[in-house]
Amino acid sequence: MNTDFALLLTGMRDDFVAELPEYCDLLEECVLALERGAAGAFDELFRRVHSLKGSGGTFGMPLVTGVCHQFESFIRAAKERFDPLAISQALSYVDLLRRVAETPARDGAVATAIEQDLELLRISSMPGCASVLLVEPSIATRKFCQGVLEPLAVRLVSQERGLSALELLLHQPFDLMIAARELPDLNALALVAALRESGSRNKDIPVILISSNSSPAPAYLNINTTIKRDAAFISTLTRCAGDVLAACSN
Repeated sequence: MNTDFALLLTGMRDDFVAELPEYCDLLEECVLALERGAAGAFDELFRRVHSLKGSGGTFGMPLVTGVCHQFESFIRAAKERFDPLAISQALSYVDLLRRVAETPARDGAVATAIEQDLELLRISSMPGCASVLLVEPSIATRKFCQGVLEPLAVRLVSQERGLSALELLLHQPFDLMIAARELPDLNALALVAALRESGSRNKDIPVILISSNSSPAPAYLNINTTIKRDAAFISTLTRCAGDVLAACSN
């Protein structure tokens, strides 16, 4: 990456982080508007959360993207069936975003704690909502996958690297993993092999592999399906993810 461009991107990211508390104030105002029963409050809250999610993706902040993705799913569910607890739960999502703003970029322990609290919030605010881990180094492909999974109202956690994904899998519950075959530092086959041999609660979760490699994955890894990066990628992922998650809920 060009040094000047990298510095520019870093500066823009720093500005985004600095402005995040103010954006959280706006989100809180939207939540309080919900409590007052203001017209269009759900749509305004969703619009702001969606915008923040996009910015998190642009500036390489998966914590922001992850919280916002789950927040969006919560808003959709709450709009369909409003519950008095929804206000306090929505404010809990805003509080998580505030914690992200206060977290140093390389503080992995705090980031992990936020992800764990996000999972607890998912369980309490959206019982029955599936949790999906997406492991994909390409920003463009992650966005495609997010678009596919959004209508399924899942909690989506994204990782770019195999080792960081394995760390999550060993400590947090997931219902499905979608992973690119080629990953930095630990490819998906090695990742799945390590997971299957682990004693974690995720050792038997379904896995969808994304690959341009035509060679089959070893049978002992129990890969549910492999999706090619071709013109039918989005439709195939939509069908396969929907089928796997439907089976998980039964």
